[in-house]
Amino acid sequence: MKTTSEIKWNADYDVLVLGFGGAGGSAARFAADNGAKVLLVDAAPYGHEGGNTRYSAQHVAMAHDKQKIQEYFDQLAAPYEYSKTTMNTYLEGLVNMPKYFKKYFGIDPFVWSRDFKPGDHLAHKTHLCEYPEFKSSETFDFTLVHNQDFDAGLWKQIRKEVMKRDKQINIWLKSRAMELIQNPHTNQIEGALIERNHKEYYIHAKNGVVVATGGFENNPAMQQDYLHVTQLTPLGTLYNCGDGIKMTQDVGARMWHMSNYESLGIVPGYVIAEDKNERGRQISHWQNAKSGSILVVADDGTRFMREDAKFRHGHIYEHGDYLMPHAYDNAWLVFDQKQYQKFVNEKDENKLRYTKLFDKIISAENVEELASKIDVSADNLQKTVDQFNSFAKQGQDLQFGRAASSMEEFSDGKLYAIKLAPAVLNTQGGPEHNEKAEVLDINNKPIPHLYSAGELGGMCVNRYQGGSNLAECLIFGKIAGEEAAKNKNDAQEIKVIDPVPEINDLTAGDRIDNIKLGPDQYVGSTEAGIGGRIVVRVTYKDKTIKNVEVLENHETEGIGAVAIQKLPGEIVKANSTNVDAVSGASTTTRALEEAVNKAIKKSK
Repeated sequence: MKTTSEIKWNADYDVLVLGFGGAGGSAARFAADNGAKVLLVDAAPYGHEGGNTRYSAQHVAMAHDKQKIQEYFDQLAAPYEYSKTTMNTYLEGLVNMPKYFKKYFGIDPFVWSRDFKPGDHLAHKTHLCEYPEFKSSETFDFTLVHNQDFDAGLWKQIRKEVMKRDKQINIWLKSRAMELIQNPHTNQIEGALIERNHKEYYIHAKNGVVVATGGFENNPAMQQDYLHVTQLTPLGTLYNCGDGIKMTQDVGARMWHMSNYESLGIVPGYVIAEDKNERGRQISHWQNAKSGSILVVADDGTRFMREDAKFRHGHIYEHGDYLMPHAYDNAWLVFDQKQYQKFVNEKDENKLRYTKLFDKIISAENVEELASKIDVSADNLQKTVDQFNSFAKQGQDLQFGRAASSMEEFSDGKLYAIKLAPAVLNTQGGPEHNEKAEVLDINNKPIPHLYSAGELGGMCVNRYQGGSNLAECLIFGKIAGEEAAKNKNDAQEIKVIDPVPEINDLTAGDRIDNIKLGPDQYVGSTEAGIGGRIVVRVTYKDKTIKNVEVLENHETEGIGAVAIQKLPGEIVKANSTNVDAVSGASTTTRALEEAVNKAIKKSK
């Protein structure tokens, strides 16, 4: 690393924020509110920024009673120790989360236990917590932007607040932070090296750098080093590659919670295997994947889990504890002809939410042939099917305790299998921070001018409670932004050489008045998509929708993209935007309909 006196700086900001997800967006917003000029940097391109916040269910953890939530989180962390001071700051934030939404987002939030109504999307649940057997768990609750989930509602609210402050916040997308710049004499962090468009820029930060780059969900080497697994399939962003961990390690940060990660899956901890660098598909409540004549086998052809285990972010009860199932490299869903027909029926009824299912299914005439195709022991697979049939017949799973009502005997004849992959929702490890979001060094002292927030060094010590990471993105994102913005007595004055112009990639190229239009063609746009902007060109004449072209979209890979391809034709066929939502893509459906309606309105 060059000494700071040798660096030719390309820009000078008060605060530099690395990572534009829930934590980084919050940090940038509150730094700007405290008078700072901010540069916000993210490795993802436009439409993919947002980190895991963009892909999450948008359930933000909250609590009604401080003492009770302390008792609950003590049990979640047990038997491990943690910083009581830092945890106290976090739990204060949980108790005040509805006030946060009201004060800083200007909305009356949906508090799940209080505001649900019969028939709502988020209906009544006996327990909102994941561990209702723990003392004082009843105090746990969720705060949401509205009574909806998996629609990026929280992320869009954070992004909106950032955009309101575009005079104070510059945004670089598709720009990767490479290393932190540390003064070798004072250990102070003075800025960072950013790679953008194949060029390197030295960005100075007068008062603070906030690292909010998320975890290492898409870094197989780190997964092997820290989690002892070969490779996990990300369920969220593909841009969390552990950059923040490497950068903070280089400047002497102390790491914590490195072995913790969370998951979801169609069965606990596993999703259908995808190609390299593709996100895994989380399909909640897909009963046909875990109920009927269907089971899961691992490398040796034997069952290794209770397929219908209770939702706990992948963790399964095991001998008094809740543990993630082992991440096997050769795991499969195995099922018979009856179960295969259930999937066919789902498809025929247009209810199949995983459209690539039949492209991935392997079939065989018997156990021996299937075992050969999926590379497991034929003897073990036959014994596994026989044992499962015995359990189903007698109405008791003596191996794992799966519900008898979910088990059907395998029929004779063809067998089928589909490859599974162990999945990761997010990792928790990273640099330890204190209650002021200051990153600590190996001697437990703050590294000057360095802050962190979000899943990079998350607060989860042992068992994870859903919504907790989103809460800390808001809580410690705010704290990090405010602390980084404070004027520092030791701030360095520098000279900018070869300055880079101010840029906001979130607004660049937003013009739609230069789109070429033919006769009876109109343009409509909306920011309501999961990925932000959707632009359509609609041909409309004599009250008839002749054609719908999607000119721009940044919707989620998989189901969102499918909706973008499918819906224009259905809108034209129906001559109406009142068409059925694509299963699992209701937000994309509504956004596309809104854009088309705006275009049609221009014709009038």
